[in-house]
Amino acid sequence: MTVSPATASAPLARTPLDRRVEPDLRVALCAAICVGLALLWWVRGGWIFPLDDAYITLHNARVLIEGHDPNYGVPALVGASSLIHLSLVTAFSLVLPGEAAAYLVAGIGPVLFLAGLLTLAQRLSLPWPEGIALALAGLASGTGQFLNGLETGLVMAAVTWTLVLALDRPSRLLALICGLLPFLRPELGLLSLILMTRQTWSRLAAGSDRAAALRAVAADAALALAAASPWLLWNLAATGALLPRTMAAKQAFFGHPPGSLPASVVYAAAMTAGGIGPAAAALLFLGRDGPGPALLWFVSLFILGFALTNREVLAHNGYRYTFALLPIALFAVMRLGAARGPSVLRLLILAQWAVALAVAVAAPTEIAAQQERVAQYRAVAHWAQANLPQARLLIHDAGVIATASDLPLTDLVGLKSPDSIADHRRWTAPSNGAERFRALDAIARRSGVTHAIILDDAPDHFWASLADDLRRGGWSLDPIETGSARGPYILYRLAPPTDPAAK
Repeated sequence: MTVSPATASAPLARTPLDRRVEPDLRVALCAAICVGLALLWWVRGGWIFPLDDAYITLHNARVLIEGHDPNYGVPALVGASSLIHLSLVTAFSLVLPGEAAAYLVAGIGPVLFLAGLLTLAQRLSLPWPEGIALALAGLASGTGQFLNGLETGLVMAAVTWTLVLALDRPSRLLALICGLLPFLRPELGLLSLILMTRQTWSRLAAGSDRAAALRAVAADAALALAAASPWLLWNLAATGALLPRTMAAKQAFFGHPPGSLPASVVYAAAMTAGGIGPAAAALLFLGRDGPGPALLWFVSLFILGFALTNREVLAHNGYRYTFALLPIALFAVMRLGAARGPSVLRLLILAQWAVALAVAVAAPTEIAAQQERVAQYRAVAHWAQANLPQARLLIHDAGVIATASDLPLTDLVGLKSPDSIADHRRWTAPSNGAERFRALDAIARRSGVTHAIILDDAPDHFWASLADDLRRGGWSLDPIETGSARGPYILYRLAPPTDPAAK
């Protein structure tokens, strides 16, 4: 492949050999990922998702198909962060078992992500060895995210292909994608707004035909709105809000740690760098041409937004929220390498690979431990279904229990039981968790729960402290032997305070 200096925004002319080899390499690598995912499913005899949140999606898909929710009694979209991801899982669940459908959807993410990175490398005229090495480093960096059953892999793929489109002249396709992005992850609505603003400016500044430019801008806006409208109306009809409220529920439950705004911004930036690795350093060099300034605005506002609302969530579930920025960071590495030469590019690739290999080596053990925890939770849920048919359960992990039983459930966090959010806004959030026990007491009293399933997450002891909060509110908790191997999820029999007014 031709190797020569290139600007970040103008790809080099290519030889026939370049045009022949690059597509072949992209197809071969993406096909290898598909084969690997199929072999993993076959060798493991299926797949247990390591995060409870994945089973919230499976539960929501089942509710969409069956038309009612036996567990929470709310619409399927309550607790759904990604309407597009949920729709895909639901569609495949019509012809496949739930976990197989979710695994198939999850597998789309890494394939499209790798294809997008290779396309970006080609578009920016990177030498093909470096381009492939960086793309594979990006893929390895996301090892813990692609098969967690959530939308993270699709987010990474969508952002990557949005960058490919942003390198081109203004296009209707980019407007269409921008209309869809907020319904893949709500935070991506900010990226859509910024890129649409950039495209509007580009159209207006492109020529002297003002009327034609305005017509093109209006067409972009109409197309983006047409893409967004079905999802907006669906969510509004189901939940009463235009966008998912899952982040609002987490913000109320976890609260906002005290500290100044500068300290929160530094913390959020550190969590972002910790999540995506050394490539994050290249975000400072996105450049002053092409989509660089717009992307830098998005990265800055992304970090500021989490700093203002819920900075701690950036570290949850293997830093999964930060991975929306990984494609942008890798794009920045490519632009920096194209502008500064192969030595800088290779140094950044080696640094990213060093971290990615550490992640990839640790991932199997960590995922296996999380899968074992999910399997134990499922066993407890099955026992409760068989032995406590009249129970009403208070829970905090809302997914596995809802796929393994039809018992009535109350989600004390608020993702699937929205009434809980008001209690946390009243007591938990203002006190930064100090008065969470008051919120739990109110939730438990109102819902009439008889039992609870709480995770013993030693040594962190965050989730286990919920049992202490209930006791502090006057509730009695009696552990029940479920007959399964002792695991982190503990089933308790609840007894309310003897004094109804006790707090």
